[in-house]
Amino acid sequence: MAETSWLEIAKLVTGFATPIVVGVVGILLLRRIEGVKSQVGRQSDFNVQWAKEFFDSCQNFLRALEREMAILAVLAGLPDPNDDYGTGLQKEASQLHPTISELELRIRRCVGFAPNEGPRVEKAARACIELAGSLVTARQGSFDRIIDSMNEFNSSARRAHAEMLQILAAKTNR
Repeated sequence: MAETSWLEIAKLVTGFATPIVVGVVGILLLRRIEGVKSQVGRQSDFNVQWAKEFFDSCQNFLRALEREMAILAVLAGLPDPNDDYGTGLQKEASQLHPTISELELRIRRCVGFAPNEGPRVEKAARACIELAGSLVTARQGSFDRIIDSMNEFNSSARRAHAEMLQILAAKTNR
């Protein structure tokens, strides 16, 4: 009889211990999974913030180029581009150059997280600046070529942004 009671006690202990062990292992697994999720979340937040900085820089770069082109178009149509109004526009256009250069540098810095598409973005940004610069300095070029270059920049920037977010675009126009 004594053996039976020890056997029953062992069964009872095993019956109680099994759920406790399963519970402890489950809690440990959950904590590990939450730690991994947290780490992935932090990395994802970093990528999202970096991609947002890149996106904002690209938009500001294009806006500054558009403003410069608009000023040049207005100046070209003025009867006297050296009057007060024309001089003010010329001053504003001159002040845009450092902004455009700064944004191009920021884009080059940000695009480091898009190793595949980044070089295309840098090349397209340089092309935009060169075409706009030749329009200003040499008074040669056309708005259509600059706009085409801006569109190429936009396309490249879209692909680089997707790469930064580690999203594979379903349809990529290459």
